[in-house]
Amino acid sequence: MTNAQARGLDKLPKYRLADDRIEEDFGREAPLLVEIGFGNGEVLADFAKLHPEWNCIGVEVFRPGIGALINRCEAQNLTNVRIAENEGLTYLERLGPQIVDLIWVLFPDPWPKARHHKRRLITPEFGHAVAGCLKNEGKLRIATDWSDYAEQIASSLSDIRELVGGVKHDGGSQRPTKYETRGRRLGHEVTHFEYTKR
Repeated sequence: MTNAQARGLDKLPKYRLADDRIEEDFGREAPLLVEIGFGNGEVLADFAKLHPEWNCIGVEVFRPGIGALINRCEAQNLTNVRIAENEGLTYLERLGPQIVDLIWVLFPDPWPKARHHKRRLITPEFGHAVAGCLKNEGKLRIATDWSDYAEQIASSLSDIRELVGGVKHDGGSQRPTKYETRGRRLGHEVTHFEYTKR
């Protein structure tokens, strides 16, 4: 952790999300984006700046990344971002039903070794949690640059009847993350998914 990230973490109470009080915490009712595993927060901060009419929640356990996102929010005077320091699936399961408009999972840890695949985030259990908290017509967007993980994502979500969609051939609608840029540089095929709650 850098000194700057540590200083950002000192301000976490200002950005920490109070459980089960999302509208109270933001002080308004607004469309809601939840990003699971935001890394250093550059894409989430960019979205929050471009869409001040949205409430944005970042879910992360990587403390240096949390500090980095807080620094971005402070530098850009973003008031529409809150942070949930939690595991992604655990957090989604605690959310109320049908309250989220958009969920991002951009380049989740691929856990590339076969013996570690059980640690991957995207599973049928995750799909059911997403279907529970998304509003009708809400969207789930996922991206990965690991081909076998892309296969697992498609398989894991194929039987979640409330989620309609799959591979999105025209790419993601958000700016590329550093992981997407790195993956493309390494020659990895990047796969974007989009599902709609129906």
